[in-house]
Amino acid sequence: MGPRGCARPWAGGKGETMALISDKDGQFVKDYFAKELKDPVQIDYFTQHDSKLIVPSTECMYCKETREILEEVATLSDKIELKVHDYVAELQEAERSGIDRIPATVISGNAKGKIRFFGIPSGYEFSSLVEVIADVSKGQTDLSEATKSQLAKLTHDVQIQVFVTPT
Repeated sequence: MGPRGCARPWAGGKGETMALISDKDGQFVKDYFAKELKDPVQIDYFTQHDSKLIVPSTECMYCKETREILEEVATLSDKIELKVHDYVAELQEAERSGIDRIPATVISGNAKGKIRFFGIPSGYEFSSLVEVIADVSKGQTDLSEATKSQLAKLTHDVQIQVFVTPT
C-alpha cells in the first residue's frame, strides 16, 4: 500500500489518471458491496470547487483526494449515489447536514440517522467508510442487543463522535 492506504495514490504522468483504490482492493470492496448492500445509500460530499477559489486548480487540503476516493467508491455499486456539494455555494445545505468544515462526507440511507466523516477516509479510515456504507444500507449495525436496548431508552437525539487514529 502507498501513502494514505492507497495502492496507487497519484497520477503517474502527464494526463494520466490513476486510481486511488488498487484494482485488487476495488474488486474486494465491489464484491463486499454486492453481498452486503441492501438498500440505496446517499453520499453527500462537501468540498470547495475550483471555480470558487482565489488560487485556481486547488481545493482545501485533502478535498481533491477525498472526492476522488468517494467517486471511485461510488462506482463499486449501483446502490451508491454520490452528490458533490460546494460548501460555500451550498452553505445552508451544509448547515442542515451539520457540516461546519471540509472535507466532509455525509452517508445516509432509508433508516433514521446519518453518519458524518470529516477529513480524508483513507488508511484505517477507509475500512470504516466501507463498513459504514454497508451498515447504512442494511439499516442496522453489529451492536449487541444490550447496547441496542440501552440506546432505545434515549428520549432525544444524541451525537456520537468517533475519532480514528493509528496510534
